[in-house]
Amino acid sequence: MAKHMHLSGFMIHCPAPHTMLSWVHDEKVATHRWHEPGYWQSIAQTLERGKFDMFFFADQWAAYDIYKDTMDPVLQYAVQFPVHDPVVLIPALSAVTKKLGFTVTMSTTFYPPYMLARKLSTLDHVTQGRIGWNIVTSFHRNEMRNFGIDELIPHDERYARAEEYIDVCKRLWGSWDPDAVVMDMQHGLFADPAKIRKIDFKGKWYSCTGPASVIPSPQGTPYLVQAGASAAGRDYAAQHAEAIFGLQLSPESMRVFVDDIAQRARKFGRKPEDIKIMWGVIPIVGKTAEEAAEKERTLMARIPLEAGMALMSAHFGIDLSKYELDAPLKQMDIPGIQGILDAFISMPGKTITLRDAVTRYGAGVAMPHIVGTPEQVADRMEQLLLQGGGDGFQISPGYYAPAYFQDIVELLIPVLQERGLFRKEYSGATLRDHMSQQRG
Repeated sequence: MAKHMHLSGFMIHCPAPHTMLSWVHDEKVATHRWHEPGYWQSIAQTLERGKFDMFFFADQWAAYDIYKDTMDPVLQYAVQFPVHDPVVLIPALSAVTKKLGFTVTMSTTFYPPYMLARKLSTLDHVTQGRIGWNIVTSFHRNEMRNFGIDELIPHDERYARAEEYIDVCKRLWGSWDPDAVVMDMQHGLFADPAKIRKIDFKGKWYSCTGPASVIPSPQGTPYLVQAGASAAGRDYAAQHAEAIFGLQLSPESMRVFVDDIAQRARKFGRKPEDIKIMWGVIPIVGKTAEEAAEKERTLMARIPLEAGMALMSAHFGIDLSKYELDAPLKQMDIPGIQGILDAFISMPGKTITLRDAVTRYGAGVAMPHIVGTPEQVADRMEQLLLQGGGDGFQISPGYYAPAYFQDIVELLIPVLQERGLFRKEYSGATLRDHMSQQRG
């Protein structure tokens, strides 16, 4: 029997989050453009109506130019660029929702830890306990250059820095005891100094005096999410994350990933069941199987090969124009997202060419499509969790996002609820509450 699943809406604050040209739509049905708050508020309200756990924002800080050493296809097709700041957007979304959680991607490479800890604590207050942090170390050379870092920081060093970084943040979040603020009106006492302390942290890469400048927030610590797929990334997630965003292309590779995280979690003295694993997917739902198939055909037909090449080159950190399109994709040491390359290569019983991978990549950054009627899609989602393990799904829009998520909430969610696979109501108030909920 499948357990209750968790669901997240997965986007970037840009025209086309993960499927190229998903910004293309019939302008007659659009009430807001992607750069207007109302566009995102409408999506947040739809997700809350569907009882989603959270609205999850990936992020980046620069335009890609690795493919053929030019930004032209990125600019021409809006390949995850331009990108507006999701952190600034969250208060506008929390103002029109009451329960939906919000997870924002913030880089340990570009934010000083004191600044990040302060912003997230403030957001946790603003959202009344609904904020999460997707911890990334960043891998894109242009992001580094935008911050005056000339050389790409080596992969494992980025994680070593991130280890020290999260230590600083956790110390800051713990620098006030939960009951430090007394607000004694009779005696005019705001806080008990004995329950607030400096952290006086001095490490190899970071130093910080503290204490935090924000009082303890509703969750104390934001809900911690991580998406590392390399050995160093998996160790980091197994040690610190409360949820992991995973990308795998088959139940077999999902199960391998789940078992690996469980082994690593035990190594760090944690219970594997305390770490939720959320799989990236793009459900394409229609009232009939034919309607769903036509939606996917339309999606696939509009994806330019150059857009997929530009995106995949950037995420791998190498110029893929130098490789033969119809040759099998091979294992290679890449500076970017190693786990996605590994996911393609490890697909059982299939030889994936670079052309195959690029096409899939442009259609959703390696997130598998689940296509069919609501019942068929629900069957497959249930099957994936039974066979592959994990706890739920990061759902990314395959077409115009406001309409896409309306289809998910109106067609798919009722079927999941009827089967007891997904909540009918929120039972708590915070994001951590949502992610702890099992059934109901």
